[in-house]
Amino acid sequence: MISKTQYISIIILAISLGVLTAIWQINFWMTAIMIFLSVTLIVYIPYVWYMYFSQNTEKIGSYLNQRTKQPIIQFYCSLADSDERGAEEALHLLKKKYKSPNITAIFTVAYAALENRLSTVRDDILLIKDSSVRQYYEALLKVEEGHYEEAEEMSSTLTKPWMGESMKAELLQKKGLSEQAAVHETKAIELTKGMQRYLLVKKYKLI
Repeated sequence: MISKTQYISIIILAISLGVLTAIWQINFWMTAIMIFLSVTLIVYIPYVWYMYFSQNTEKIGSYLNQRTKQPIIQFYCSLADSDERGAEEALHLLKKKYKSPNITAIFTVAYAALENRLSTVRDDILLIKDSSVRQYYEALLKVEEGHYEEAEEMSSTLTKPWMGESMKAELLQKKGLSEQAAVHETKAIELTKGMQRYLLVKKYKLI
């Protein structure tokens, strides 16, 4: 979905390039390539920025919520809002789009985590290709099953620092130590950017 600002920028850019190429007598194909590359940058730079690099949670949320017609964004926004119905609808669309179980496994597992039923998707957890994500959900499964000591041991081996902090927070919450858990929740958020940061902030109900 292209925003109004992006749409206006594309029009202005196309007109400007048209005028400049006429003045400089640049050939048609070079002009077409310049326009294509420029439009691609206008469309994808905001996407990459808000999905992976921004630390402004409100702007990330605003950007994502304007694009919920895209199944993958609808899915993660629904997860952030604990909207099980919305997540289920988006998951159905994602499974229709991506036929490979290795691709859909991450969505299936994330949805199961929302409903606290990771034990029902053990096989899907094993299909997750990213080892860091797979280990994270394996540790969450241990927490869900009440195997806290095993989960604590696994938390120290998680390769992404935010995952370790998030796992420590989960374990402390289970022990009823909310104030100590909040410290690790904050650390986990500080270690993330983009959509992952937004998901954690929403999960910990900080916005």
